[in-house]
Amino acid sequence: MRTPSLWRRLTSRGRLFIWFWLAVGAIAAILAASLHFIRPPHPSIAQWNADVGRHRLKGDHNTILQPQMALLEKHNGTGGFPLPLTGPHGQTARQLYAAPTVDVPPGTPMVAVVLEGISEPDAQTTDAMASLPGAVSVAFSPYLSGADTLMETARQYQHETLLTLPMQTSSTKPAVSQTAPADDAGPRAISLMNSAQQNTENLNWVLSRMAGYVGVMGTPTGANANTLLHAQDFTNMLTELNKRGLLYVNGTAGQSINGPGLLGQADVQINADADIVGIDIQLLKLQQAARRNGHAIGVMSPLRPVALACLRAWIAHLQDIGIALVPVSQLILPPDPADTPPATPNGAMRVNLASPTAAQGR
Repeated sequence: MRTPSLWRRLTSRGRLFIWFWLAVGAIAAILAASLHFIRPPHPSIAQWNADVGRHRLKGDHNTILQPQMALLEKHNGTGGFPLPLTGPHGQTARQLYAAPTVDVPPGTPMVAVVLEGISEPDAQTTDAMASLPGAVSVAFSPYLSGADTLMETARQYQHETLLTLPMQTSSTKPAVSQTAPADDAGPRAISLMNSAQQNTENLNWVLSRMAGYVGVMGTPTGANANTLLHAQDFTNMLTELNKRGLLYVNGTAGQSINGPGLLGQADVQINADADIVGIDIQLLKLQQAARRNGHAIGVMSPLRPVALACLRAWIAHLQDIGIALVPVSQLILPPDPADTPPATPNGAMRVNLASPTAAQGR
C-alpha cells in the first residue's frame, strides 16, 4: 500500500502555515534585492554638496569635506582647478574645509603647527599625515606634482590644508622655469618687480592649483619682505583672498601683518634641517610663546624624518604640560555663535562649567 506524501498528510492549517512562511521569505528576498540596487552611490563632489545649503559653521563637522561645487567657480582657472569663492549662503572655504575644532578648557594655552615643505606624495608624506594628529595643519606648494593625491591623503587623516604662496622679495625677476632654484620663489611668485596685473595673474594661478583648502600661507624673507607686505598690491591680494572666503597665514616669524580679512602670524619657525637639539629648542620656544600670549603658531619646514620624530614626541607631552594643540584655523577664525554661552534673562552670561567652549583665548 502506497504511503501518502507528507504534504497530503498535513492538515489544512499546517499547509496554510507553510504557505505563510514561504510568502514571508519571498517578500524578504525581494526587499533585499531592491536594497542592493538602490543603495547610495559612491560620494562625488555634487553629492557632497547636499549639506551646504545652510551656513555650516566651523566645529559643526567631524570630517573635512571634499571640494564643494557651490564654493568653486564654474570654469577651471589657469592652474587647472576652479578658483574658490564664497557660497550663495555665505559659506566659506575657511569654514567648510577646516579641521574639526578641538575642545579647549578656558585659560588653556593653545598652539597650532603648520607642516610645510612636503616635496611629493611618497611614503614619508603618508607616514607623516597618518602619524600626526589631525590638528596639525599642512601647507602644500603650488609647484607640486600630484597635488590632488596629497590633498586627498590630508583629508583622509583630518588635516586641513593651505596653499603656500610663492613670494619674491629680491630685486631680481622670478625664475622663468617652473623648477625654481632654492633661493628663488619660482615663475608664479608675487613680486615687487611684477606689475599689478602679473601679480593678480600669478595669485589666480596659485589659487587654482588645488581645491578644498582653508587658505594661503606666505613666508617672505629678506630685506624687502616688509616692503612687500605693506605694498598696495599685497593689500589688494588680501582683499581678494577674503572675498574668496580664504584665510591668510604669514609664515615668517618676527614680522607684523595688517590688512583686510582673517590673518594669522607665525610666532616660531622650526627649521627641520637642524639637529635634534636645535629642533627641540625651537619647539620649546613655541610652547613658551603659547604660555606668554595664550596662543602661538609654529611653522615647520621642510619635512624630514628626524624633525617628524621630534614633533611627534613633543605633541605627545603637550597635554601633560597643560597646552592644547589646535588647527591653525581655530586660532584665526572668529568664535562660532554656537560656542557662546546663552545670556540669562537679566543680561548676565550663563557659563556651563561642565562643557567649556573652545573659543576662549582666541
